[in-house]
Amino acid sequence: MDCHSTATAAAAKAQAEGLSLEATPLRFVTASLKVDFLKPTPLGPDLRLVGRPKEVKGRKVVVETELYAAGTLTVRGEAVLVQIAEGFGGGAG
Repeated sequence: MDCHSTATAAAAKAQAEGLSLEATPLRFVTASLKVDFLKPTPLGPDLRLVGRPKEVKGRKVVVETELYAAGTLTVRGEAVLVQIAEGFGGGAG
């Protein structure tokens, strides 16, 4: 849920600003993650994650993510993600 939400946030922010993710990679960190486990997620069947941006405002993006197992919704999440500056955490100086 976390990783898929950050990728969805990057895509939503790039689209909102008319940027190409290939040319300008955007990085996000998770500020908040709420996960509701609706049903057990079985091992074996194909899983499908669907992320949808709910809000894009400044450096903040809110994403709703759903996990489906064999077509059945099993997990729902909402993440608040914050864009980090380019070069942040780029190593010791």
